[in-house]
Amino acid sequence: MSTLSIHNAAQSNQPGLLKALVTENPKSVNALDADDRTPLHWAASSGSLEITRYLIDNKADVDLPDNSGWTPLHIAASAGNEDVVLELVGAGADVNRKNHKGLTPL
Repeated sequence: MSTLSIHNAAQSNQPGLLKALVTENPKSVNALDADDRTPLHWAASSGSLEITRYLIDNKADVDLPDNSGWTPLHIAASAGNEDVVLELVGAGADVNRKNHKGLTPL
């Protein structure tokens, strides 16, 4: 399995494929791509609430930053994906965590 497959599934809102990939390799929920983004970053970007919930339920790290210091919450808020923002906050995402430019998600 390519770690990028799970990122692509999260980005393109393909929950069936993503779930199959996680079943095959549970640790892939926190797999990093070339920009240090996890599948949760991509689900937050695409606004996929179903995938976001699934990844959180399968132990995705809600506060893992990418190489710019952006967490999934930064990305969801920046993209205007309110449902995903609420889900991440409900899962304990740090609303005060700063990215490399000193900006918080909210």
